[in-house]
Amino acid sequence: IGRNQSRVQRHGYSSPTFELSQGGSQSTDINHKVLNQPLSLNPPKSAKVSIAEFEKVIGEIERRMGLSGQPRAVVFHEKKGRRHAHCVWSRIDVDKMRAVNLSHYKLRLRDISRELYLEHGWDMPAGLIDARDRDPLNYSGTEASQAKRVKRDPAELKNLLKSCWSASDSRAAFASALWEQGFCLARGDRRGFVAVDADGEVYSLSRWLDVKTKELRARLGEFSDLPSVEEAIALINGQYSKRDSSKAHSRQISDHKSKVAGLVLKQRKERQALSQSQETRRIEEIKARQLRLPTGIRAVWSRLSGQYQRVCDTLALEAKACEVRDRLEAQALIERHLAERRVLDQELSFLEAQQALERAFLDKASPTLRYIYQLDPLQPLVLPRDDIPFTPAQLKKQPELILAHLSDKKARFSQTDITRGLSDFIHDPLELRVASDRALTSPELVKVTGTNNEEFTTRDFLAAEQALENHAQEMAKCGGFKVSNQHIEKAIKQQNSDLQTRFGANLSKEQITAIRHVLAPNQLASVVGLAGAGKSTLLATARVAWERQGYRVQGAALAGKAADKY
Repeated sequence: IGRNQSRVQRHGYSSPTFELSQGGSQSTDINHKVLNQPLSLNPPKSAKVSIAEFEKVIGEIERRMGLSGQPRAVVFHEKKGRRHAHCVWSRIDVDKMRAVNLSHYKLRLRDISRELYLEHGWDMPAGLIDARDRDPLNYSGTEASQAKRVKRDPAELKNLLKSCWSASDSRAAFASALWEQGFCLARGDRRGFVAVDADGEVYSLSRWLDVKTKELRARLGEFSDLPSVEEAIALINGQYSKRDSSKAHSRQISDHKSKVAGLVLKQRKERQALSQSQETRRIEEIKARQLRLPTGIRAVWSRLSGQYQRVCDTLALEAKACEVRDRLEAQALIERHLAERRVLDQELSFLEAQQALERAFLDKASPTLRYIYQLDPLQPLVLPRDDIPFTPAQLKKQPELILAHLSDKKARFSQTDITRGLSDFIHDPLELRVASDRALTSPELVKVTGTNNEEFTTRDFLAAEQALENHAQEMAKCGGFKVSNQHIEKAIKQQNSDLQTRFGANLSKEQITAIRHVLAPNQLASVVGLAGAGKSTLLATARVAWERQGYRVQGAALAGKAADKY
């Protein structure tokens, strides 16, 4: 974002600069194309990868591809909250006057990609694990550029066209499905079958559907009798008007662009200020180290005694430490800038999701339907009543049935809770009073001692609670289920990567402490925390560590949302 950090390397020489870069790839693994296009190193968006780690991987790729010693250029930069690097080599071996052969380079780079995902504990894409599981909605750079021109999400656009193709079995059905989505099946000038929208954008169906022309012809027949692109534009504009975004949405997008522009300007100034301060400090430190070198007769004597070389070695180590310090400062600033940009990207994703919803449904709906399905935040949320294991008639005959119903929801309940629960089914005041008295005299009701207020529970619940406490004490005394520190660290690193991707956050110190407590060699561990403190998240991290150790994990929770995290 803004003036990005770049580094150019040639024959081992490196010069750090700051420049604007427009490059980038949509993939999350290594993508290499020969000739004039560079190799792209694209870690997951939330990964924190330093320049040294990038250079280490580039060196390994260089060694495996037989490009060691060849001139190269490396550029590092950030784009939309994601940091990546590009590297290009000269394949010409000037000594032998021939090009370096890059046989099976795709398979080699795929293996390196897998090794990097495993080494860093990143979530490996399904398509990298098995090519047959690749996401069918993956799109190329050309498709992304075309979707950007029409201001649509490329994955959403590809999914729309693929759904039209999969839902049809003939030309008529496919053309009808496209027409309903605002496209017209047409004959392309350079390609056989294309889809055209109201803006005149032409989409190659073989590219967007990932289908060969032979398969298109098998289902759609010949394209000679299809309308041309110009005729398709005239047809579709006669039926559909151009879709203009609502004023509110346009205003939100405009505000978001202003935020991005302000952030770009601020981060450029911070990068420039850091670069200038580091350069000033570097010059001052060089001068200070030069003054420490002996001169005159002392220099001659120090050379003869060998002290001069020791001083030079010490100064070289100090210079190296200063260089590492400057790199760490720059890396910390870059990571902070990436986190700031990801926050804005999440806001943009939310706005785009809203626009997609409006385009998919509200724009096509009639004014009546649009009014019916419009969200009203002032309306209260009414939840359906849970299933009741008895009828009102049964409750009138046996009021003590309400006790089991209450104990399913509360460990302790008061007399007011009993009366309130009965009042939901018994509306007559006299009958309610009689039922309440009978419920309070039930032998199943047990008064809880040691509390300030009068509270009750049931005998069954009390027995289950006591049995659970006994079992817990026995399990706490037994050891087992130990997890190695290596698996714990990888699980924490993986969870931090996931949290960075979704929220731009990391596990807190309290959560990490609780994770290590849970993963200690005990058969039972307990963690108590307020709602929203992150208990489910830390348990999800513990599950990953247990599974890495080889244990089979069974999770349970009262809330379905929490159970999904297990």
